[in-house]
Amino acid sequence: MRKLLILLVLISGSIIAQPTSYGNFKVADQEIIYQKVFTEDSITAAKLAEHYKKLDFVSNLKQTSTGVQFDMNDLIVDYKKFQFSQVGTPPIIQTGKYSGKVSVDVRDGRYRVTVNQIQMTGNIGYKNITAKENLTNYATKNSGTLLHPDWCKPNTLGLLDQAFTDKLQYPGKGKEDW
Repeated sequence: MRKLLILLVLISGSIIAQPTSYGNFKVADQEIIYQKVFTEDSITAAKLAEHYKKLDFVSNLKQTSTGVQFDMNDLIVDYKKFQFSQVGTPPIIQTGKYSGKVSVDVRDGRYRVTVNQIQMTGNIGYKNITAKENLTNYATKNSGTLLHPDWCKPNTLGLLDQAFTDKLQYPGKGKEDW
């Protein structure tokens, strides 16, 4: 009987467990960050720096020995590109502009993109955010230790994940937009 009770407690605890990650977003040190590893043959910090210099939302780009760092400013999510309707997309994704600090580290045919200090402006439905505010304040709960369930949806963090991946991925050979 005692073993059955312990088993029920363990099962119920895992069912109500709250998420700390969704897609490539995760909570680390009470902050929501985006982190993804891409595979690309013969990728170098110089190639990445050249690519990111061309993007209109990139500023303050610095090349380091192991990668690049830059500021991402006012990235807009093109929800229609990812086949989401206007009705099915939250206002903050439709109107939002996202900014943050990006570091890209290169190692052995792979590179890891990390976006932290993510901030946003836009209409969240109940509030119009005109000055940049931390995404962590809205997308997490319990003082930034858990992701908020309202944001753990394909049309919210899922769509933001797709947009960050699309904008921050190196196009690679034969993938250039011509």
